[in-house]
Amino acid sequence: MQRTTTTTSASITLLAATLLLTGCQGGAAQPSPEPTVTETTTVTPTPTPTGDDGAGGDEGTTPEPTATAAPVATIPTDCTDIVDAGTYASTFGETPLNPAEFGDQWGQRTPIEPRPDAAAPQIARDVSELSCLWRDPRADITGIGVEIGRVTPDQAATMSSYVTGNGGACTEVHQGTSCQFVMPDPQYPVERTQTLFVRDGVVVYVDQTNFPTDDLLGSITARVWG
Repeated sequence: MQRTTTTTSASITLLAATLLLTGCQGGAAQPSPEPTVTETTTVTPTPTPTGDDGAGGDEGTTPEPTATAAPVATIPTDCTDIVDAGTYASTFGETPLNPAEFGDQWGQRTPIEPRPDAAAPQIARDVSELSCLWRDPRADITGIGVEIGRVTPDQAATMSSYVTGNGGACTEVHQGTSCQFVMPDPQYPVERTQTLFVRDGVVVYVDQTNFPTDDLLGSITARVWG
């Protein structure tokens, strides 16, 4: 009896050791699960354009308007070029230009300093860089003269005062100041019209007697400041 018990205990011990060894060397080790990687998307906000913030306010900088340069005056060097060809034909036609019978001071000329006491028409003639006359020598009084030159602010003021002091009037036209007065000719039953136009330091003087025109001043300014 005692021997049987010993064998049985040894068998149990051997079986337990076998099971223990089998458990340690049993199946292959399972791989550890890889860690889960969470991707984070970064959203960059779109910048709001400067200007209107949607509530009527202005959070941006308003660009400054671009200034437009004023046209530069160019005084013509030839009397036939003070207006366009069509206006020249319709205004002056076949009237002789700068006839020698009335002197040789016409055409392109060198201006001179006016006397301190010079009247407006004389100032315009003295500062003239282009002097033109359309007049038929056979006509008694009919004709038109145009002078174009440069004046100082004081000379321009003198011209305005002269015209208004002689019953004339000044108006703002063609981006400048036009002063005009009309007087009867002392010898003939016609009127003499004198116009002094100043813009940007340039004077256009028109002296016409019994010689109607249609916005000649507008055509001249379009040429000088065109």
